[in-house]
Amino acid sequence: MLKTPPSQLFKLAASRQQRIDVSNTATWFFPGSKSRILFVHGFRGDHHGLQAIIGALPDHTCVAPDLPGFGSTGPMATHDLASYGRWLHEFATETGPYDAIIGHSFGTLVVASAVSQGLNQVPVVLINPITTRASSQKSLANKLATAYYRAGQNRIIGNWLLSSGLVTRAMSIGLVKSKKLGVRRFVHDQHAKYFSSFSSAESVTQGFHAASTGSVMDYVQFLNSKTLLIAGEQDLVAPISAQYELEAALPEAELVVLAKVGHLTHYECAEEVAHSISRFLADK
Repeated sequence: MLKTPPSQLFKLAASRQQRIDVSNTATWFFPGSKSRILFVHGFRGDHHGLQAIIGALPDHTCVAPDLPGFGSTGPMATHDLASYGRWLHEFATETGPYDAIIGHSFGTLVVASAVSQGLNQVPVVLINPITTRASSQKSLANKLATAYYRAGQNRIIGNWLLSSGLVTRAMSIGLVKSKKLGVRRFVHDQHAKYFSSFSSAESVTQGFHAASTGSVMDYVQFLNSKTLLIAGEQDLVAPISAQYELEAALPEAELVVLAKVGHLTHYECAEEVAHSISRFLADK
């Protein structure tokens, strides 16, 4: 049961953050006395997306970079999963060691790609892991998203369209499940502030292709360390049925399913997510 509002958790994290960039990667450090945890945010967002969870982990040292091409980190030559995995491998090697690596949504694909490229096998937490390819889904939402990002490649209207506040709000309304006005307001505010902080239309459209054509299931043979999966019962982006399939495919996996929430567990259930992470780290 949610007790501390995500907006308050967000502020708690902000009160202890330090920005110390690593090479060309904008990076925020949140000092603590226990485990060192690396956080990898999802598509189109930046490190702010996982800040409420970090706020609920006050005793842990948390490191949260902005992915290349998003937030305050500049773009790469190509924004595909192999490139993101290579970037994360190099970043984690330079800033580690870590006691756990955590990814949310698209970040779970980046983590899995990095592990497949030799990233040290530390415990992994995958929040709302991408287990189905959006590109193969025939739903109206996926068709609209594909058309939207295809239009975003247009040199004349692409940036304007991809930065549209109306489109961002429509997406936000479609994803949020909470009935609490304060939580809904926080989610919409976060998306309005940070969902369009990208380097270029190219980084967004290439990132969408990577996100919509990838699946964590492609990397299960490499995910041999202890793994915590956290899923939303009502997640339409990463359906719950496929989360059970992922759990069964991994040698040391535990699945936690959060009720009455979808793909935005990192906002709507930040405290519950943090509690699951703390328990997982204590048991590792």
